[in-house]
Amino acid sequence: MTLPLQDLAPSLQSEGKPAAKKKVGKTLSLTEKIYGLIRTEILTCELEPGRELSEAELATRFDVSKTPVREALATLRSEGFVRTFPRRGYQVVPITFGDMSELFDLRTILEAGAAELACARITPAEIDQLNRLADVVYDRAEQKSLKRFIRANREFHAEIAKASGNERLHVLLVRQIDELERFFYLGARLRDVSSQTQSDHHAIVEVLKTRDPQAARQIMIRHNDITREGLFHALASSRSIGQITL
Repeated sequence: MTLPLQDLAPSLQSEGKPAAKKKVGKTLSLTEKIYGLIRTEILTCELEPGRELSEAELATRFDVSKTPVREALATLRSEGFVRTFPRRGYQVVPITFGDMSELFDLRTILEAGAAELACARITPAEIDQLNRLADVVYDRAEQKSLKRFIRANREFHAEIAKASGNERLHVLLVRQIDELERFFYLGARLRDVSSQTQSDHHAIVEVLKTRDPQAARQIMIRHNDITREGLFHALASSRSIGQITL
């Protein structure tokens, strides 16, 4: 489906993540817009894992020249979302169960530490924001509500990392969340995890309010283990397995 850039641009601000933070008064470059649009489609699996891409195809879709497309794909390649093949073009990097396992291992380590640190620093305003994010649910039949839910889930975990007061930890964790986002989109389409996620997230907030670092560490580890197990079984038992390899 061909979608003009002007029709897709609004989704960039709500769903995508630009190459650099947009500052007040700064207009995103064409390359940054194309980057955000392609990245969003990869993360939401609108561009499926393993899908082959070409500069010409994307330039036609977005009604731009090949130059901003080439530059956007170069950034996505550096981030590990696409790879190149001589004389063939580009491919959305396939995802594997091995990838998922490694990413969850790393995410669990980072999130357990972030929750532990956040206990000493989190503010009442941050607690209120976490509760608001925990309330977001979705309808599997509505793509917009699914995107809203995934975005709220991402922000929930990122806010805890931010509350840790360690910016490097925050940056590292957000990167891991981004890399797992494709798995979350695939899994959330297969099963409704709204109520479980809502319950788990509110339980995490309650533990953070007690400011018990050990309890915060343990509940975050448990939450990641439950998420990993549920996601693995959902993907392994569905037709989406064709998009994932060992």
